Amino acid sequence: MDSELKKLFETDKTAFYPKQNGDLGCRSVKNKYDKTRNNKSKEQAKLEATPLKEVIGYANDLLERFKLDNGVNKENIRAKITLDDIEHSILGNGIIVKDCKWTPPVYDKIKSEYIYHDSKYDAIKDEFELQNPNDIVWLKFTKTGHLGVVAQSFDINFSNDLSSGKLVEEVTYEWDESLVLIFPLTTDILGEHQCKDIETAIGNYLISKGVPIIDYYSHNY
Repeated sequence: MDSELKKLFETDKTAFYPKQNGDLGCRSVKNKYDKTRNNKSKEQAKLEATPLKEVIGYANDLLERFKLDNGVNKENIRAKITLDDIEHSILGNGIIVKDCKWTPPVYDKIKSEYIYHDSKYDAIKDEFELQNPNDIVWLKFTKTGHLGVVAQSFDINFSNDLSSGKLVEEVTYEWDESLVLIFPLTTDILGEHQCKDIETAIGNYLISKGVPIIDYYSHNY
């Protein structure tokens, strides 16, 4: 792997703060003394939103580079996938999901595992032959067209109780709940990497291309 790709897997050091014991903590959006994450979102909100087709194009370009690096030289030939009885377009490695309702997963603290997730994730897993139903990176947007967050796992939702929601609310934007971009992380893309690594790389790559992200540090956590 070339040095440019390797660099994309590095987390942003400014996304963390040093604890007294020497460990690093994730910056909160509710800390009244540390407004780093909040101020960054306000900065990003002032920038012009990147058109959706460009965001998809950048992400696809990166994922194709990962495939080539893993010795795979074939493009995805799927054109559609049906979720919630609606046909959704597939462009390259990404699904443009429109007008779906997403049920949050349920986590059992006693068992330390998820005991429920939306069946749409299983449909994506089966279609793309994923190892797990949470092997996806998803992007959601505001009504202004701004990319709001880059995230990984089977927990798509539009709650303003979460960090990204609080930041979107703070910059006086609203989620576009009709649209989600989903990138299934196939074995061709993953290679020897973990899903979390690909999430970090996608976020870093989009930033390098000048794409504003309201929850700017989201892909680092």
